[in-house]
Order: sequence, then structure tokens, then C-alpha cells
Amino acid sequence: MTGSEPRGSQVGDVEATRDEWLERLKELVAWVKDAAEKTAWRTRVIEKSMRDSVLGPYKAPALLMQRETVEVILDPIGRFAPGTDGVVDLYLLPAYDDIASLYHADGAWKLHYAFRGAAAVTGIKQADSMPLDAASLNRVLDEITSHAA
Repeated sequence: MTGSEPRGSQVGDVEATRDEWLERLKELVAWVKDAAEKTAWRTRVIEKSMRDSVLGPYKAPALLMQRETVEVILDPIGRFAPGTDGVVDLYLLPAYDDIASLYHADGAWKLHYAFRGAAAVTGIKQADSMPLDAASLNRVLDEITSHAA
């Protein structure tokens, strides 16, 4: 399924779409958990109650991560967003600050984050878009950690 799919009553099989989304989230959370633990983050998977106009109410996995006094959450946002097959945010707790977003498109997760020193267009920093891999995840987590200090 692609992010350009129609929403609402035009989604063919709501249950199958929800199951596919939850499986994609479980795989992402497991991968991020493994990658984070390899770089000294403590992790805990939690359930987040979700309510979607198409998929209805459901519980989705989220991931809490902590290194020293820095806490970060990998937080599912929703299955439907323009041009994607799902959105998950990664941000510093408790202030919901320093947000990176993960978008699933073309069969893979992409990580979007505005690094310090990123070029600005009319005062708005442009977010880098990169494939999600261990190096890009660690780069973003390190940058978020440096902002918390």
C-alpha cells in the first residue's frame, strides 16, 4: 500500500491495513531497540493508545530510550500522511523537543532531522532526509543528546 491511497471508506480492508501498520511498527521498534542498546541506551517498549479515523482505536508499540539523564521516545503518529505509509516521531522527553521524524515510503523508513547548522530558507531550517540505518539513527540520537546537555 502506498501513502497516496485513498483514506476513509475507500480503504479496502481496514483490519488488514491496521495489521500491516502494526507489524511495520513492531519491526521498526525492534530494530531501533537493538541499534540503541548497542550504543548504551537503555530501552523499554510500551503501548500507546491510538485512535484513527480510518483504522479506529488500537494500541501501537512505542519505544522509550534513556542514556544517562537523557530520555527519548520513538512515538508512532499515524499510518496515513501525504506521500507516506506511516509517520513516527523521535524526540526528547519531557519537553517534546528536538523532533526527528521517520516516514515510511517506497518500502523503507526515511529519517528527517534538522541538524544544527542546517541551511535555512526564510528562517526555517531545512531537515536532512536520509535512509534509516544505524549510522543515521546514532547521528540523530547524538545530536538530540547534545541539545539536552
